[in-house]
Amino acid sequence: MALTGCSSTTPGRATAAAVLSSGSTASSGVPKVVNPKSLKSVTDPCQLITSQQLQELGASDPHPGKTESGGPKCNWKNDNLAMTLTTYGAQGLDSVYAQRNRFGNSQETTVSGYPGLRIASFSMTCGVYVGLAETQVFLADVIVFREVRPEYKDRCMFAEKVAGMVLSNLPAAN
Repeated sequence: MALTGCSSTTPGRATAAAVLSSGSTASSGVPKVVNPKSLKSVTDPCQLITSQQLQELGASDPHPGKTESGGPKCNWKNDNLAMTLTTYGAQGLDSVYAQRNRFGNSQETTVSGYPGLRIASFSMTCGVYVGLAETQVFLADVIVFREVRPEYKDRCMFAEKVAGMVLSNLPAAN
């Protein structure tokens, strides 16, 4: 099974990747990134999490891929969970906020001091977009199949843990 961002089975709901590829923007009400980070040197999102972090998360065996619009993503899947990291180097959190009504249930959040938006929090899944700079954002998306670890019970907190690990590995913007 390959993940393509955070998808909903609810008719009329857009996938996360489809929303960002629409390119819509709106700046009102979008939190600003205070200490920008950069995705410019990242060509493979599989490199955004170290092997030690993957072990801590209970994930392994990365599979690089592409989104429906051709952007880079990475999938990890085992019997217990699936994770996807998708990077968007030409669109910022304003694109996500402009389309947040299409996600269904969304909630503003902060991950390691960076503004974010939780999306598609359903029984088994949660995704979180995190703004890195004015025109850079990434999506950490998780699906928990079996709650073999206590941290898997709250999918959104787990998605934010993954996002926090990504943030710790990204360089500051120049």
